Amino acid sequence: MKIYHLVLAVTLLFGSCKRTEILTRIDANTNTLDTVYTSDHPYNLNVVLFVPSDMVPNPDYERRISETLIYQQNFVKTWMQHWGHGDKTFGLLKNASNRVKIHVVQGNLPTSSYPYEGGESAMWQEITTYFQTHQKSSDHYLILTTVNKFGEQNAPYYGIGTKCYGIDFPDMEIANMSRTDTAGLASSWIGGNTHEMMHGLNLPHNGGLVSQNNLYGTPIITGNGGTFVVAPTYLDAWDCAVLSRGQVFSTTTRSDWYAGANAKITKLNARYDDATQKVIVSGRFSSNKKVDFIGFTNDAKRSAGDGNYDSENWVTTPIGLDSFYTEIAITEFKDRSNLQNDFTISLIHENGYRHWSSYSYQMQNGKPDIQFGDRPEYNKANWTIVAVSSEETQAESGQAVHLIDGDKTTQWVSRWSGASSTHPHFFTIDMGASKPVNRFTFVQRSGGSKPKNIQIQVSTNNSTWQNAGSYVLPDAAGPAYVTLPNSLTFRYFKVTISSATDGTQWAALNEVGTYQD
Repeated sequence: MKIYHLVLAVTLLFGSCKRTEILTRIDANTNTLDTVYTSDHPYNLNVVLFVPSDMVPNPDYERRISETLIYQQNFVKTWMQHWGHGDKTFGLLKNASNRVKIHVVQGNLPTSSYPYEGGESAMWQEITTYFQTHQKSSDHYLILTTVNKFGEQNAPYYGIGTKCYGIDFPDMEIANMSRTDTAGLASSWIGGNTHEMMHGLNLPHNGGLVSQNNLYGTPIITGNGGTFVVAPTYLDAWDCAVLSRGQVFSTTTRSDWYAGANAKITKLNARYDDATQKVIVSGRFSSNKKVDFIGFTNDAKRSAGDGNYDSENWVTTPIGLDSFYTEIAITEFKDRSNLQNDFTISLIHENGYRHWSSYSYQMQNGKPDIQFGDRPEYNKANWTIVAVSSEETQAESGQAVHLIDGDKTTQWVSRWSGASSTHPHFFTIDMGASKPVNRFTFVQRSGGSKPKNIQIQVSTNNSTWQNAGSYVLPDAAGPAYVTLPNSLTFRYFKVTISSATDGTQWAALNEVGTYQD
């Protein structure tokens, strides 16, 4: 009878950025080495096969999952090369037989305890416990839940941060994907697994540009990944720029992966040029970490929760150290009906951190009515907050002074901890001197409690007030502009908020400004 001893050794060679994990099964009689896992990457995707207590690992899982992962690895490499990033792809630990290192985690509970809705937390807790005594290779995880019979799946199936969840069925492999029997139907879920894996590797949804969809097919990160392998499927330049700065794509080590940066857009110009039918956006940014790419996203909002599946994404490199410029033809937009569009500018940093600023505009008769961008607002150096209904200073930094600090990333928030405030909310601002005004700018935040119904009052002495009108602000992040019926000259203005766009009882606003055309 043979006796096996299990020894785990991990070596990270920082000079060569090569990682070796040795999972050694030593025969007591022959002392033979069984398995060594290596990678040219210092960070590698943690592949987990999660097996609920009422399941057993599906037959031949190691070969099938390994072949799929290597296919996915090569798919990514192909598009990284296409978009000029060389042969980059995500790291995988493999042995001499080209089998990927798979962590098998035996669940403590039956399948019913890990449902699609609400089951992720329990599953992740057990996986976290497993990795307390097993070496992880990075901060990214692909978690495949074992389901022994096709059609009986009800497990987590989505991406959350650097984690992604998929399924492993019997006979699920690349070679079976074009078949029409049960094995083929089960294998078709590889496309969905790949879609979710891209989320776990940092990608948001992306519907692709019209021209690239015509050339290359369907982006893997739109829909459900159903075209993967069986029809033309691709990663676009934006996808590859984001991936290229991910931890498991790196060939060097660093200690600040995904750590936030003090980043912001400091200047923004945006317009639609009817002669060329292009949206033109330029500006400047600042950050205390290096920005490698500037990403742009346009998304027509058919509904509030459409998930950006049909968004258009493109990317440029910075001009110098702090500037950007891009043009995009509106023929690249898939939907030009009269919808609100969300426009996002992303600063993609060298450590993988992505800072984004969101704006909105309305499509009118097939043309973008772009109103966001810097306006000739009055300098706020001498502005002061005269009064405010409440401000949150305990649970977060929500002071009213953030409304006039010139920083669009800070915000005033009405008090919500302790004795919580309710509508109406208000703030009063002294501009330091009387000025002619016919325009107000309100910078909405990306979170909830955005002001909806507001009333503006103005005064020259903070005693006698004139009604300047009631207005409705949009439920969209970024600048919202209010035009007064007539230009008025005043020193003080008071904004009263009577409702929020999401129906909550609080108010939150990033910035307010005034100017005259």
